[in-house]
Amino acid sequence: MNGYYDFKLVTLSFAVAVIASYTALDLAGCVSASTSGPRKSWTWLIAGAVSMGTGIWSMHFIGMLAFHLPIPVAYNLPISLTSMMIAIIVSAIALFTLRRPRLKALHLGVGAVLMGIGISAMHYTGMYAMQMFPPIHYDPLLFSLSVLIAGGASLAALWIALQLRWKHSKLAIFVKIGSACVMAVAITGMHYTGMAAARFAPGSVCIGAAGGAINNMVLAVVIGGSALGILSLTLIVSALDAHFALNNARLAASLKKITGELHDAQGELLTAARRTGMAEIANNVLHNVGNVLNSVNVSAGIIGNKLRDSKTVGFGKAVDLMDEHAADLGEFLTRDEKGKALPGYLKKLVVTLSDEKQAITAELASLIKSIDHIKEIVAKQQSYSGATSLTEAVQVKELLEDALRMNAGSIARHQITIVKDFADMPLLLLDRHLVLQILINLIGNAKQAMDAGLKESHQMKLTLGIAKTTDAPRLRISVEDDGEGISPENLPQLFAHGFTTRPNGHGFGLHSCALAVKEMMGTLTAFSEGLGHGAVFTLELPMNRAAEPT
Repeated sequence: MNGYYDFKLVTLSFAVAVIASYTALDLAGCVSASTSGPRKSWTWLIAGAVSMGTGIWSMHFIGMLAFHLPIPVAYNLPISLTSMMIAIIVSAIALFTLRRPRLKALHLGVGAVLMGIGISAMHYTGMYAMQMFPPIHYDPLLFSLSVLIAGGASLAALWIALQLRWKHSKLAIFVKIGSACVMAVAITGMHYTGMAAARFAPGSVCIGAAGGAINNMVLAVVIGGSALGILSLTLIVSALDAHFALNNARLAASLKKITGELHDAQGELLTAARRTGMAEIANNVLHNVGNVLNSVNVSAGIIGNKLRDSKTVGFGKAVDLMDEHAADLGEFLTRDEKGKALPGYLKKLVVTLSDEKQAITAELASLIKSIDHIKEIVAKQQSYSGATSLTEAVQVKELLEDALRMNAGSIARHQITIVKDFADMPLLLLDRHLVLQILINLIGNAKQAMDAGLKESHQMKLTLGIAKTTDAPRLRISVEDDGEGISPENLPQLFAHGFTTRPNGHGFGLHSCALAVKEMMGTLTAFSEGLGHGAVFTLELPMNRAAEPT
């Protein structure tokens, strides 16, 4: 008794085989314990085996439905489900084989043999579900060939998956698609070779066939649609998981790199400070770097929490629910209350994941901004450290901005508003490094004075101008705060060596500033109306104009 094929269903079976093969290649990296972690890799192995096995079995079953005999045909449900379980077990074997970080030729061979036997068992168990009488006989040559094709297809599938499981280049997706087509040809080739080996005796009947059976095309479309839905969901979840994992890995690598750079920068800063007498600057810079690192840690913590509490697990639950109703998915989606709610749930889940992505993107932007701030602070300090004391052309306004930038982290943390009153100034010949050291000390002292106050927010005013004296105009810079102020008895000894009003102070900062100002033939004075009235520090230096650049 001869039969014929419905080539529309043959095409559908090949399409399902391509999707199932692509899913297998995509899951190859997920199940690796070295990339996902043991618990996560086992979860992917189980979910992937169910998804892949359902896809392979669907291809096989659609291929059987594509074959028409001149008699009514039906399939025994328990035997068909047994065939599907074999497909799932075969998929589990494949993914378990790929779970090893390093795959030896022996492991590859054993996995291919077990998979070949399993695929053959799935196929011929599915054929047995037809329950033909007299029983189906098989051509020995074609039967053996189908088993060999199954083994060869398994070996090729494992080898291709092994080559692609850690590739993430832009061309990897096209390579996977081409490889999936090759694997699909091998899988369908085994199936249709096995079908060609079947011999139906004249007058054979299908024991389980009954009148009014479901049309083969309708049944095939339902099974194929269900399989494609499950495989598509698996690919979506895999893509989302890979996306979040890649972002997490990049963030961890970035933080590790930055931590190393900061550690190295700290050593360089301290060395440079000891050599040039700029310990106060280095301490200020490191303090500000520490403040910005607090923001980095907060952003990293938020991102970590969002990744840990991600709703991607909802996709896994949806896949499990569809797997439970794989045999009657159409009826489940149209009649069962949970099934009816599933499309809406998936839609809401997509919106939720989109919101998660936006939130994580915003935190990453904040993190990058903080990192750039750290780099800016360190780069600015490095541009001043290590240089010898030289008089050079300086734009004083830029020098003030640099001093503020090195204190920016703590200024923002203490909610200090900066008011600038900068007059236009010509280029002046100054010792850039000494002036910067003085400005950082004065801004740092003003900030500390405001820390001790009871106000929630503070204001610091910086003034840049020219002081007109009887001899010659002088550069004048003043730093005014609204902090705790200075008592009258402390004003005369404010610049003395070792004098400090702070429990952990060393009394060196203002004294070193006074010495530096004296070296530059300038003056440094302080004024305060008393405790609670803030203070003003005024720096005056000779105005030696530099030649304007042509």
